Amino acid sequence: MKTRTLRSATAAARRHRLIGAVSFIAMALAVSMGFTACGSDDGQETAAVERAIAVRVQQPERRTLENRMSYVGTVHAGHEVNVIARVQGTVSELPVAEGEDFHKGTVLARLDSPELEATVERLEAELEYWSRRHKTDKRLVERGAIPSEQADTSERSYRSTRATLAEAKAQLEKTVIHAPFDGTMLDLLVDPGEPLMPGHPLVLIGSPEREVRVEVIEEDLERGVDVGTEVELKPAGTRTVDSQVTKISSVSSGPARTFTVTVPLPELDEPMPRKGGSIRAEFILERAVETVAVPVRAIGDRDANPHLFVISDQRAHRHEAVLGVTQDGWVAAEFGWDGESPVAITNVGSLRDGARVFPVSADGGNTKGGQ
Repeated sequence: MKTRTLRSATAAARRHRLIGAVSFIAMALAVSMGFTACGSDDGQETAAVERAIAVRVQQPERRTLENRMSYVGTVHAGHEVNVIARVQGTVSELPVAEGEDFHKGTVLARLDSPELEATVERLEAELEYWSRRHKTDKRLVERGAIPSEQADTSERSYRSTRATLAEAKAQLEKTVIHAPFDGTMLDLLVDPGEPLMPGHPLVLIGSPEREVRVEVIEEDLERGVDVGTEVELKPAGTRTVDSQVTKISSVSSGPARTFTVTVPLPELDEPMPRKGGSIRAEFILERAVETVAVPVRAIGDRDANPHLFVISDQRAHRHEAVLGVTQDGWVAAEFGWDGESPVAITNVGSLRDGARVFPVSADGGNTKGGQ
């Protein structure tokens, strides 16, 4: 009896264990299927979120962009002349003050030359003597008192003395120096009482017009500075004026090996800057007027294969771009723009053509690319 009861208990225990195992397996399968189903739905939503790359976008704009290069130049007279002494003498007078304007023919300097004055006085006396002598000889020849050769000799002496006197007077006239044109006294290079030899500089004068001379390094010339290049000149305290390069020196100068670039300074309503003053010169190397421009950040692989992404219908559309002038963080770009859609300015390197995006306007507003 006890044996039969034990066997019954053992069989019951086995049935319970089997039922428990089956129940566990069924539960595990049910949980597994449930997790799989749930995981499948959540996975699709997660994948969709991951595929939508968040990007900031900005509208292209029509702008005038310029590639500029800034230098500081020096104001000079358009035509400068060093007036020199043409005869030996001592400075006696400098009638025109530095910075003063003058007209053509104005006396700029006077020299004292006692030697020339004495020479002229002596030759005048000699000329008077030979004039009287020649007249007397002609009368005597007519009377037959002297041979004609003697009258010819006195005539030659008279002519020679007259020519020498004219030359001496011309030299004496050179002691008074007149202005060759209307202009301004730029610099007095001598002082009254200073003895001079021929060729010594007296004064520096300049024409009324002004020009700006800018020392430009060779590398910047190669960037595009040339005759005809547009320039904006900015005199201190006056409005900006437009001009252009008219001349570039063919030889470099100074330890920096710079080249002198000449830019005329147009007439101003205000007083013209004085010689030697500084003035800012903005060379305009390139200019794109009312061109389509995008932020520089929108361009991917700018050096090798420039491109950008136009955002529409929450997708990124890749466009190859031909780039132009860059200024203040914007670059002129030719690409297939529809005139309305913005371009991505962040995560450009992570985008591909057709990628889903979550666009956010750079200024925090709504964007057409997100509609």
